[in-house]
Amino acid sequence: MTRLLLFPLLFAGLSASAQLQQRIEYRWLNQPCSENINCDAGCSACNVPACTAGTFFGTNAAFLNVTTCPLPIQLGDNAIYSAGWDLQPGAEKSVVISGIATTGMRIDSILFRHAIYSNGPDRVRVTYTGNPAMAPVEVADVQVPVEFEQVVITDLGCVGPTETMPLGTFQIRFTPYGSNEGGWALDEVVIIGTSCESSTVGVAELSAYQTAVKGPWVDLLGRPMNRNAAPGVYLAPGKRIRIVE
Repeated sequence: MTRLLLFPLLFAGLSASAQLQQRIEYRWLNQPCSENINCDAGCSACNVPACTAGTFFGTNAAFLNVTTCPLPIQLGDNAIYSAGWDLQPGAEKSVVISGIATTGMRIDSILFRHAIYSNGPDRVRVTYTGNPAMAPVEVADVQVPVEFEQVVITDLGCVGPTETMPLGTFQIRFTPYGSNEGGWALDEVVIIGTSCESSTVGVAELSAYQTAVKGPWVDLLGRPMNRNAAPGVYLAPGKRIRIVE
């Protein structure tokens, strides 16, 4: 099934409200939604992020080539336990979170809360890119605590529309490593952004995107959408988004 979402062009109204923080929150609560993570031994966890504005939002978290199970933390609230990690980090096994900004957004901070389980990986590498067509760069490599602790990563720059892309996209990868036993528990991920249009994008520049309504659909890596498109998020000029399920 294909859903087409049309987002109106937002001009840079340089008011105080435009500078307020916007948040994307992954909390994996125990509630029904359009995509749930389930396992035989755990609860059901909603894998759809909450966001505070339609101009800054995330896609469902992807757990690549590892097994997952909701891990109850408190009533109605889960972490996601993942197992099958390796001694050394590799891109083939990771947790991927992608976000989209329809206007210029400064990624002020990324917060995540995690813990080790049953002699699992004792370190996690975090990489980030503000352009998924380019290779991510390492922004953190931290020890995994025994009890849940929060890590904060700051000052990751701006993302937003460009001359060649109608929307800004970014991607975060978490890669636990150091053990192929036990597992890694991720309780929450919060991405906080504020508008950067006042300093990086003018009203005239934004107006140019209003007439850019023709062009191919591409995925978040900039690859053209073909007739048999895989499930995912596809973008086109004019701030149009197509979600293929």
